[in-house]
Amino acid sequence: MTKNNKIIVILGVFMVLIVLLVLFIKTPIDLKSPVDTKVPVDNMSVNEPQVAGFLVQFENGTTEPEVKAILENYNMILSYNIDCNSDNGGYKYYIKVDKDNMPDVVKDGLKNDENWTDPVLPSFTKGDYIIYPVTEQAIHDKDFLEILKRHNLQVKTFVWCLISYRDNSTGHYILGKNCITKKDAIRITNELEMNEKVWTVMPDYIEG
Repeated sequence: MTKNNKIIVILGVFMVLIVLLVLFIKTPIDLKSPVDTKVPVDNMSVNEPQVAGFLVQFENGTTEPEVKAILENYNMILSYNIDCNSDNGGYKYYIKVDKDNMPDVVKDGLKNDENWTDPVLPSFTKGDYIIYPVTEQAIHDKDFLEILKRHNLQVKTFVWCLISYRDNSTGHYILGKNCITKKDAIRITNELEMNEKVWTVMPDYIEG
């Protein structure tokens, strides 16, 4: 092989190496795993939905228009339905007694007679008053009614309203559509119970 032929071979090999190097640089190797962008949002584990509404106990005589007006003053997160004829589990009646001026006979009677006060729904304080849920049996008890009459107290009726985020999709909840987080529910509960017409608020927790 002549000297000129050797030079030509060397130059040819050199050019091939340059071409291969350029192709390698322009074709980067993607070592990342493919990303699945089709995972549905409602299957994510962040902020799982927990509350589908509230069972709210209002003061005696509160009307449904008043309930609507009260709720409009609060950020309820989602649109909701109102049912003020909701099943209240039988807890219908109560008396409202000044906590600083309660006659002893009333206090002792409510404390000692198990047939007068409700065994499940406890008494609670609202402003300057104590609210005592009383039984159906109590409002037909002559002794109980005589005590109330003597101290100018009256039996009143709770107004129960179901505030519901639920829609027609039975058994399937989507955060931001028909349910809210527990954190938001606690905030709403605390704010509503500051209203003078609201006695108690019970979040409707989603089972499972």
